[in-house]
Amino acid sequence: MVYQALYRKWRPRTFDSVIGQEAITDTLKNAIIRNTISHAFLFAGPRGTGKTSCAKIFAKALNCTNLKNGEPCNECENCKAADKGSMPDIMEIDAASNNGVDEIREIRDKVKYAPTQGKYKVYIIDEVHMLSIGAFNALLKTLEEPPAHVVFILATTELQKVPATIISRTQRYNFKRISKSDLEKRMQYILQQENIKYDEKALSVIAQVADGGMRDALSILDQLLSYEKESVNYDDALKVTGFAARENIEKILLSLLNLDAESALKFSRQSLSEGASSKNILDELIDLTTNSLMINKAGDQENDSNFLTDEFAEKVKEFSPARFFKLITLANDALNDLRYTNQQQIPLEVFLVRASQNEEKKTAQTVSKNISVVTPAANNNDLQAEIAALKKQVVELTQKVGKISQPTASFDKDHVFHIDNSGSSSNAKVKETKEKKQVKKVKPVKKLSKNNDQNKKQVYHVLENATREDLNKVKEVWPDLQSVLEVSERALLDVLKPVAASPDQIVMKCKYTLWFEKASSDSDLMAKLTGYIEKFTKHSYDIVLVPDNDWLDVRQEFVQSHRQELLAKKKKEIQAVQEEKSQEADNPEVVNKAKDLFGDLVRVKD
Repeated sequence: MVYQALYRKWRPRTFDSVIGQEAITDTLKNAIIRNTISHAFLFAGPRGTGKTSCAKIFAKALNCTNLKNGEPCNECENCKAADKGSMPDIMEIDAASNNGVDEIREIRDKVKYAPTQGKYKVYIIDEVHMLSIGAFNALLKTLEEPPAHVVFILATTELQKVPATIISRTQRYNFKRISKSDLEKRMQYILQQENIKYDEKALSVIAQVADGGMRDALSILDQLLSYEKESVNYDDALKVTGFAARENIEKILLSLLNLDAESALKFSRQSLSEGASSKNILDELIDLTTNSLMINKAGDQENDSNFLTDEFAEKVKEFSPARFFKLITLANDALNDLRYTNQQQIPLEVFLVRASQNEEKKTAQTVSKNISVVTPAANNNDLQAEIAALKKQVVELTQKVGKISQPTASFDKDHVFHIDNSGSSSNAKVKETKEKKQVKKVKPVKKLSKNNDQNKKQVYHVLENATREDLNKVKEVWPDLQSVLEVSERALLDVLKPVAASPDQIVMKCKYTLWFEKASSDSDLMAKLTGYIEKFTKHSYDIVLVPDNDWLDVRQEFVQSHRQELLAKKKKEIQAVQEEKSQEADNPEVVNKAKDLFGDLVRVKD
């Protein structure tokens, strides 16, 4: 007989055998018992948490001829056919390889046909987020109003990629990660049924590596059984998974708490030589440190079982919670650094050295040194002389500021001078110059772009030729961009807003300066946005960006500098409208037509 993997052999066949999702399975069973079955379901959650299994059980229960409290009997012809995958009314579709419009259209054409063997036709679409936009659009109407005999079950691991229009047409069920204890209980049950001996510590390692996924846990267990078929033991689990031995992790943590960097490095290198990875060592250290903190701070007795020795639990109670917080923070930083280097051992060893330093002691020593320098201060006469010298420098600088030209003097109201204790006039001038430069940098209008004048000219050019028609055209297609941009790019539409448009350019104000700088430097994103605007408006526009804080100032400057031109343009438009009305009034054909329609009620006025 062909060997079958454990996760396939022990796939749940009833709702009660699904682990860790009791709220969802109870809801589905009650829906079947009460005959309140929706037309579409969406199962979302991490990998290996039971989404596809629940979908298959639910589809089987819908067509079972001998239901038992909402559970499929697994004995009737329909149940047996469903278990074998030969049930014609249950169709499983992999959206990753069938993600086109044609495949969805084929489904849409076939749903109208009645089921051949069961009561319902059930379509299970796995990894539904892989469908294209066109395929989702083709599915919308059918998903909203399918025939009474059709049920759709959509499954996905990435809910954020599913359009909101699809989610709103379904009943959504969020599958959670399976707890470590539930994973261990399920593995114990399977091993007992298979008559295989096991070490509970080995199952604990597997559950930790599986990260809440039952399929991952059973795959690792299968791998261990291939390594040693007679039993599942702790040492083999460490070798296969690459996790460090718990004894070494406890020794490393105690070394860090005792500020012994040498011992911590020795035990970590020992774990690395035994096959552990830097990431696994850091993960286990964070887990063990968190459990130690719970014992230390909250007296959580449940975490005692996570320690190998009783004396370790007693030793960690001697340290302050601040030490544990520091270790967790530094370990998380090291985990983040691992993503950016190929030398995986370096972030680990840097973490061990940093965590072994007594920074609190160094900080206290530094403060004490500073205090010792300040405490034996000079006598009162010296202090008074120094204060008098500083006052004299302030008077001199104030007089010099008064002689500065009027434009520069406008900054003097908010100007704060930092006086150099040396008292030399040259140093004072240098300080004054630096402070002026700093004040100019804070000026808010200087944020348009690297070339402020050039950007301002571009905005002026748009405003000179701006039309209401072009602006409305861009605003009308703005919501359509939400459907074509990626999720990470849609945030850009929330911070950008079109405020003026000419026949060839658009001015968009940016809500935040940080986003303005990011968008200005991202030429690919701007090109994509320009392309989509051209596609929807059937017209080509260039984009000119301006920060939100600067837009009002730029527009006000433009109005002031072009006041006469704007008034003349407005006057010209009014005259054109009046002339058009006058021509219509003088046109006898218009008057005669009006008389034909309304008779003697028409009165022609000049």
